[in-house]
Amino acid sequence: MAEPAYLLMYAAAAFAGIIAGMFTGILPGLHINLVAVIVASIFYTTAVTASSHSLAVAIFLLAMSISHVFHEFLPSVFLGFSESDAALAVLPGHRMLLEGQGRKAVLLAAFGGLAGVMALVMLSPLLLLAIKPLFYAAKDNIGLILIAVIAVHFLKNRRPKTFAISALVLLLSGSFGIAVFSLPSIREPLLPMFAGLFGLSSLISGLLNRSSFPPQQQTAAIKVKNPLKAAKLLAVGIFSSSLMGMFPALGPAQAAMIGTATLRRISAPAYMFLLGVISSASMLFAVLTLYSFGKARNGSIAVMGDMIGITGNSVIMLLVVAVIAAALSCVSVIYISRLFSAAAKKTNYQLLSFIVIIFLIAAAAVFSGAVGLLVLSVATAIGMVPVLTRSSRQLLMACLMVPVIGYYM
Repeated sequence: MAEPAYLLMYAAAAFAGIIAGMFTGILPGLHINLVAVIVASIFYTTAVTASSHSLAVAIFLLAMSISHVFHEFLPSVFLGFSESDAALAVLPGHRMLLEGQGRKAVLLAAFGGLAGVMALVMLSPLLLLAIKPLFYAAKDNIGLILIAVIAVHFLKNRRPKTFAISALVLLLSGSFGIAVFSLPSIREPLLPMFAGLFGLSSLISGLLNRSSFPPQQQTAAIKVKNPLKAAKLLAVGIFSSSLMGMFPALGPAQAAMIGTATLRRISAPAYMFLLGVISSASMLFAVLTLYSFGKARNGSIAVMGDMIGITGNSVIMLLVVAVIAAALSCVSVIYISRLFSAAAKKTNYQLLSFIVIIFLIAAAAVFSGAVGLLVLSVATAIGMVPVLTRSSRQLLMACLMVPVIGYYM
């Protein structure tokens, strides 16, 4: 097979992966890891073992993973539905949506994603040298790092009433997380947990306030007024995603909390940009850890690692694919977000909220069973506490952070 034919096959795999990532990102409940396992099963069943074909499948999986993290912000912002990777996007994104800036929220996340991929690719030679030393220096201190993040949150909110509410949310969500992960029979525990804590609570809040879709701004111009602040957000995002990429117990939400702990105040637009950086950079960082350690914390990238031996040449190829996938996904989000925003003008917000609520309940029942419905109910009740008290909902992430602290301490 001639070299151009290889390149054509790789280009086709990348393009197919981008399209697949659009569907996994936009369609709620279609998890990227499930698709990755199906693709791997087909690959092994057909007994295609040539290294060129293995690399093509790896390119497909990486392009799909990158595309997924770009497009998943669309349902998070416009529908209030989130999987764990984009959970915190529901909060500032939903607020911007009700201010008529839903499209801007999505575009900020997309531009953050593109910036995150570009920055990580440029820093990859340095990161490959630093990953192992950083891992061994920090691996025994993850619990302390998360405790420090929580402490910083309280130091930033020292008013007695705010402090008391934050303590209550921390206690409830932390205890809830320990209880859920102790359940022996629950399947997909994160789905009902996050659907209740962030999804249903936001949707119910909108219904209680009789919210409706305001006219959405279609232009959504993104202007960088303070390049230094943007650079700081990018640096914070890369740092947070590097921790997430090295330690399986950390996810994008915890990485976002680590990142915001280093910032005094952060606006909703800046938060969306930061989440975009973290989501995309952490996905690509998993490729670097796969090359350095032979393991990846991300499910779809781990599947990719099971199929090919990551070499220096394949890393270069995958980094190029990541840049292309990020650029094309960003363009795709620009156009698709216009369709979502235009449809919002014709949508009955309350009816849509009811439909999404029913969908979330059905998804919890299908994927997590009767126990999942119980978890969903409790999670929604806990998620309503900061909603009703108009306080920060970041500490709802204690449902993961507290069990992680317990594991590492």
